[in-house]
Amino acid sequence: MLSMNLEQLRAAVSAGGVAGITLRAKGDSFFVEIATRSGQDAMLARVRGPEPRCFVNPRSGLGMLREAGIVHVVVDLSQWEPLPKK
Repeated sequence: MLSMNLEQLRAAVSAGGVAGITLRAKGDSFFVEIATRSGQDAMLARVRGPEPRCFVNPRSGLGMLREAGIVHVVVDLSQWEPLPKK
């Protein structure tokens, strides 16, 4: 799977190269998976480096996606394990 930073995602959205976005939970974090029109999937990465960008609060991830021009998102909670409240 490829990695794509936020600026690359914005460019891909502007060019019409994004087929779909999934905000996928794993444990207590959320990750952004990008389906491209070329058929190669990508993971949203941190600004510096290929490590996946994660969000503990899904609202933060959704807000960032909205600012990038994404208006339709699939949310997958099948592997979500929220931390217990204190």
